[in-house]
Amino acid sequence: MSHYILDKEYKITDAAGVSAGLVVVQGTNAGECKLPAAANAGAILGVTIHGQTIQKQTVAVRKAGIARVVAAGPIFLGDPVNIAAEDANELYSKPCPTCGAPVALPPKVIAGKVKRIDESPGTKINCLGFAETAAQEDGDVLEIFISLHERTA
Repeated sequence: MSHYILDKEYKITDAAGVSAGLVVVQGTNAGECKLPAAANAGAILGVTIHGQTIQKQTVAVRKAGIARVVAAGPIFLGDPVNIAAEDANELYSKPCPTCGAPVALPPKVIAGKVKRIDESPGTKINCLGFAETAAQEDGDVLEIFISLHERTA
């Protein structure tokens, strides 16, 4: 069976680098990439294939084919997906194992994860592609068939 993919190297401009399986967008200059600053961001380059913790070093980005991507929540087979919002201010909690009271956890940062398309009607959507497998919750990894395009909700 044939596999058609297109990977390209870009320099990551984020100070902390980037993890594998996250969507990146065009950086300030040609040949640069960065994590998206907002949900439904445009100028999508693709999905990181490996992590790179050093700023200004290269990372392989899958631009065409099927990529493993981190989900920001439930995604069903065949769903079109786009970039999820970065939510560094929301506090998460889990129950205390002893008393059951909520215990605050550090904020979750979800820049570069994907979500099911859920924008309001009439909104321009920057679609990454379509789910080849499903995700149950935030942090699950699923396969996405990359099909970069714009559409209207």
